[in-house]
Amino acid sequence: MSKKLGRGLDHLIEQNSTELEFLSAYGAGAIETEVDANSLLDALRRFLKAGNVKAESSENKVIFSFGSATMTEKGLLIEINGENLPLVDSDLVQVGFIEGALSKDKSNVSVIMQNWDYEQRRFIERLVEFLN
Repeated sequence: MSKKLGRGLDHLIEQNSTELEFLSAYGAGAIETEVDANSLLDALRRFLKAGNVKAESSENKVIFSFGSATMTEKGLLIEINGENLPLVDSDLVQVGFIEGALSKDKSNVSVIMQNWDYEQRRFIERLVEFLN
């Protein structure tokens, strides 16, 4: 009597329509495609406006009371200042972020955003809720 072999992980995932977004936490952080920093800046502007965050804007930068966002060749450089920011180092290495740095006293953070997805929106939202 021979054993039946399973259908495999691909079939199981397809059958159950499983979402595996949690795996993004284990990603490398960099995105392989070309980054459109202008679109990222526009998305951030809309997000801040929807959250009633007062901001001054120029062609390549947005300045708000607790930081700024500046277009770069690699993406959108986010720089935030505040006391005891609600962040940990792992927040800065998720897919869509590169070159993240959080000060030891958690008073400032800088990271280049290369994507505008759930992780990036939640990152900004947490900071807005805490600092605005």
